[in-house]
Amino acid sequence: MRTRQHAQERALPRSLGRGLMVVLWLFLALVVSPISRASSPFPLFGPPPQEPAVVTYKASAGEQAPSDYAALDSWLASRTRVPSVNMLGGDFWLVSRFTPNPPVSDWVVTFDNTYYDNATLWVLGDDGLRKQFESGADTGVNDTPRGTAPVTLTPGHHYAVVIHVTSKFFTALPRIDVHTRAQYHKRRTSESALMLGSLGVLFGLGIFILFVGLWIRDRSYTLYGSQALILVLGWGFFFGVPQGWFGINTEPVNFAQWFILLPVVHARFTIRFLDLKRHAPRMARVGFGIVMASIIALPVSLWIPSLAFLLATAAVSIVVLFSASMGVWSLLHGVRRARFFTLAFMAVLIPGSIILPVNFGLVPSIVDNADLLTLIGNSCEAMLLAFALADHVKLVEDGRERFRRGMQEAIAKASIDTLTGLGNRLAFNVMIEEITRRENTDPAQGTWQIAMIDLDGLKQINDSQGHERGDELLHAVGEGLARLGYMIRAFRLGGDEFALIAYGDELGQQRLTRALAELDRALRESHSPDAGISFGVCSAPANQRQLSSADFAELIREADRTMYAHKSKRRNERIVELPVSELGSE
Repeated sequence: MRTRQHAQERALPRSLGRGLMVVLWLFLALVVSPISRASSPFPLFGPPPQEPAVVTYKASAGEQAPSDYAALDSWLASRTRVPSVNMLGGDFWLVSRFTPNPPVSDWVVTFDNTYYDNATLWVLGDDGLRKQFESGADTGVNDTPRGTAPVTLTPGHHYAVVIHVTSKFFTALPRIDVHTRAQYHKRRTSESALMLGSLGVLFGLGIFILFVGLWIRDRSYTLYGSQALILVLGWGFFFGVPQGWFGINTEPVNFAQWFILLPVVHARFTIRFLDLKRHAPRMARVGFGIVMASIIALPVSLWIPSLAFLLATAAVSIVVLFSASMGVWSLLHGVRRARFFTLAFMAVLIPGSIILPVNFGLVPSIVDNADLLTLIGNSCEAMLLAFALADHVKLVEDGRERFRRGMQEAIAKASIDTLTGLGNRLAFNVMIEEITRRENTDPAQGTWQIAMIDLDGLKQINDSQGHERGDELLHAVGEGLARLGYMIRAFRLGGDEFALIAYGDELGQQRLTRALAELDRALRESHSPDAGISFGVCSAPANQRQLSSADFAELIREADRTMYAHKSKRRNERIVELPVSELGSE
């Protein structure tokens, strides 16, 4: 026995490792896919814009933008060029040249694909154009979901966008897009609708599930609701909702702190929902380790702001991999509740694998708005996790229903006398308890009656004809008592003792007495002259609305006395009827 237990414990980490490797290989396959090296982002959310190349320069304090387009080349010559922005933040100049195509005059220049604190945009043209715009999370004028610069451009002329950007960190390599105004409005409408719809889904599900969890006191629901609301806050801060819409200065807190906080509830939800403490205690400890690491990372992100996004990306990536691998492992081990759970994390793992290398500045984004795609993935994850919780509720209810039916069947089996099919003494006592809890609302319609019955001649038949014939007699008594009427319930209390509980008026009691007498006569004729039943019937007072246990005990005693009196009378009658020779032998 010890050997088998030891082997099972050793097999568990290997199967956990297989589940983790499945998710990890899927994740790496998506990250290193050739599509992640695409030269231009795939337009998911609107018409594709012009995307001129961006050249990055290091910025120094007090530097000014070029006065006009003609001065741009000499201005650039004095700048220090760098391969790209530092993902840990800093001050940079971004320069991009373009020629409008098609030849229309209304254009919108957008500075997007990354989070930044402050940016000043200049649009310069060889036609003398010089326009300046402010944007960024700290300015309060960020145009959600991105900073924009609407300009009028003359077809056939050359233009440049010069941006001075300052940020404590960047979330991806910056991109400058040039749209016609019609293209921009189509894109902005679709992106804003998707953003608000996804946030609305997260917020609605979060509030509802949190309320359900608090109401039924289930921590899985409470953790899930809290997780959805943290996502709402994180994405809301990312898209500048508090600053741009409400004018709230949230510094030093930004979206990164909310995403660092996310694994604190996310890992605990996974542990509790999949019951890892019981099924995989080692991995449950790993989950709690993720929780502790996230708690430690939270003050670090406030103390060293440039690390905030790096810590958030690492924390979210680790907890998503943990949850997805645990879902796959649970699914492979037949945990039914893991179905929607695993599907939910696939919904966020795929866009997450697209955005992760972008977040580390390894590759350009392969889609035109990877952040929005991830938000949509989060809303899909939230809906699928809501399905998982609903599926879990159904599983729990199915389990309770099976338990209830099993208990009913067990109680029914425990309450039935197997030989006669009548209720046994347990069923008799249960029915008395039910009656004493009720009130007889209309005593004029009748009252409760008790009949105590003793089967005569059973011992003689067992001794002389065998127990099979005795069982046949008991079965016949059971069938006869069961046919007495729908308002009469029959019980075998044990051995040769039976009882009836009936409800009716005085005429009903008389009919019951006659029916028992008929059954007595039938048993003597069909089985043996010594067979038969002795019985006593007693009724509760007709005007009594409520019977207590003591009242019922008194009814049973009175019915017993009547039954024994009947038995004594029958014995005396049989003695008188016996021949003199049989009297002598007795």
